[in-house]
Amino acid sequence: MALIMIKRISFLSVLIAISLVCFSSEACPQVSMTSPCDKPGNAELPSLLKKGSIGELTWWGDGHFGSYICDWSSSHLKATGKAPVRAVPADGRDEDDVEYEYWRAVGSWSCMYSAVSAMDGNTGTAWCEGKKDEGIGEILIVKTDTTKPVRIWNGLGASDSLYKANNRVQRARIWVLQAKQARQEIGQYDIGIAYEDITVLGSHEITIKDRNGWQPLPLPPHKRLAFKSVSRSVEPEVKPEDSTFLAIEILSVYKGAKYNDTCISEIGCGKVK
Repeated sequence: MALIMIKRISFLSVLIAISLVCFSSEACPQVSMTSPCDKPGNAELPSLLKKGSIGELTWWGDGHFGSYICDWSSSHLKATGKAPVRAVPADGRDEDDVEYEYWRAVGSWSCMYSAVSAMDGNTGTAWCEGKKDEGIGEILIVKTDTTKPVRIWNGLGASDSLYKANNRVQRARIWVLQAKQARQEIGQYDIGIAYEDITVLGSHEITIKDRNGWQPLPLPPHKRLAFKSVSRSVEPEVKPEDSTFLAIEILSVYKGAKYNDTCISEIGCGKVK
């Protein structure tokens, strides 16, 4: 993936320049940090998992949003509510900074139900699948250290009423994955990671309890592969514990009282008390 270093010129000029690069190349990490979630997801994930490898993913941290995160699930629900409004620079504020903040807000709003909401540490947000039915067969991928205990918060955990109103996962297939190599991506504002050759290590089916709270997420038996951290200059190495992922496939659901969207609030490392 090519590295794009953006000089401090007007933000609109930056977007135009990046768009031209993206049009002529598949490599475009910088725009991913500030672009909206304008893709419905990666519909090929179910078939790729069954083949044993899902290819590549890019991670710019849970504070960044954009089209890159759409590849982390087979679908996601569209944003609800009103989109952010572009502010008018005032009190001597730099126009570029105001424009950047606007696009970050647009990214955050448009990605509210994307995969990033299942790994942002906030159980009041959630990934929700974006199909018209209950989402049987839909896939969510999260970044987590599989050498540690993993837990899940099922459903939309913002409140008991929202939890009961939406579908929750009942039966699921859990996949453990690992990137065979990864590299740091140094952007204008942040550091990301490009993961390559993400391979399935094992999978099994489980039943998830209908509980608005944390519960253990048992993992299938698996054996880690050799891992290589690629450095092109002076970037720090990617640690092996940063190379593992989980994928969860919806097999059946607990039906919601009002909506037919199936949600997962959070998946990550941690023991359940």
